[in-house]
Amino acid sequence: MNLEMKLAKSMMEHEEGMNHLWIQIIRDGNTTDKPLELQIHLPDGVYRSVNLNGYAEIEQKRTVLGPHDTEVLFEIYTEEAIPCGEAIIQVTLYSDERVITQDIALQLVTEEEMDQVQIDEQVIERIKTLRTINDTCDSCDKDDMNWPPKVRVIQSQEPSEWEKRYRVDYGNM
Repeated sequence: MNLEMKLAKSMMEHEEGMNHLWIQIIRDGNTTDKPLELQIHLPDGVYRSVNLNGYAEIEQKRTVLGPHDTEVLFEIYTEEAIPCGEAIIQVTLYSDERVITQDIALQLVTEEEMDQVQIDEQVIERIKTLRTINDTCDSCDKDDMNWPPKVRVIQSQEPSEWEKRYRVDYGNM
């Protein structure tokens, strides 16, 4: 088993910056079909969203991957200014057989230096594809939950005592 990781952008702004991390799990023939857990250790001042794939996350911000899941995407970002330079993101994959840890470098730069950014189109396309799939599923769920309310209509020729008391138009009858 091996990890392949890519960032959407070659660098990220050190203040209010955003990037995406695409992690692919390459399983070999010897790997059992058991769930895996993935944990990301980020540098101080860099944060991540929940995974964009919608996989479950347990304590210690570990993402649980099913036996056939082969990738996971995260949005990473900074909120406040942190020192510029190279920072390391450490990804650890836990399986029954072993633990794999791999690093990827993240270049933190100023806004002016972002002119030299290189975009990985493969990561961008994967994010777009994933968002399209999620949007379609979300709309299906919303349509399934958009049921008209059931209205119970009781028709009677004779108005009840409550209707006689509280209906606004009853006095005109």
